[in-house]
Amino acid sequence: MKALKPLLFVILAGLVLASAVMAEEKAAPAATPGPNMISQAKFPITVQTGEYDLQTMILEFPPGVGMSKHMHGGSVLVVVLKGEMTLIDKAGERVLKAGESWTEGPGDQHSVVNAGTTAAKVVVSVLLPKGAEPTTMIKQ
Repeated sequence: MKALKPLLFVILAGLVLASAVMAEEKAAPAATPGPNMISQAKFPITVQTGEYDLQTMILEFPPGVGMSKHMHGGSVLVVVLKGEMTLIDKAGERVLKAGESWTEGPGDQHSVVNAGTTAAKVVVSVLLPKGAEPTTMIKQ
């Protein structure tokens, strides 16, 4: 029995030490760094009840490439990720650079082109009512 007491003490001390180490690992998880916000875009939108699809696309436009006059069946948010895009709509013509954005309402007619010398990349999000056409080209 005398030899058993030191052995039990060592086992108990080991369990206490292991428990303390495990508790410390659970209590202090490694902090994960947060993201850096590069750009933020938002716009007010009112939608009727019903079903919608949210479509998000990343498009790349080589220099000189664009889309002629067209419109979308839902609300659109476009953010320029790289390069620059020229937007032509009812407000006129404007150049949007990386980090800038524009919005389009359903049925707004417009065209876009990469008039720059390097490739442009945009992310396009469309809130599209079920059954609506994503893009309709306008015959000129």
